[in-house]
Amino acid sequence: LKFLMFLKEKRSGEIKSRGCTDGCKQHVHKTKAETHAPTVSSEPMFHSEIIDAMEGRDMAIVDIPGAFMQAKIDVLIHRKLEGELVDLIVCIDPSYKDFVT
Repeated sequence: LKFLMFLKEKRSGEIKSRGCTDGCKQHVHKTKAETHAPTVSSEPMFHSEIIDAMEGRDMAIVDIPGAFMQAKIDVLIHRKLEGELVDLIVCIDPSYKDFVT
């Protein structure tokens, strides 16, 4: 599976990155039910938060770093890094150069 990396420069000059796996290729072998990860859209989430606030309920926002990668996966998955990302990885750790084709 391809790995997509998105970089953004913050106002402070700090670089922030987000990565995700492009699962399109696995759709050939898996059903939508097996690959679908439902995510709530923003508007209904905001409505729920407004109702909770008006009712005086306690609310919390949490993030589970790498939750997808911590999921139980029973098959071997290969991730393909391309372009500048490969160069950056090799620059950080030259031992990965052995895997570059």
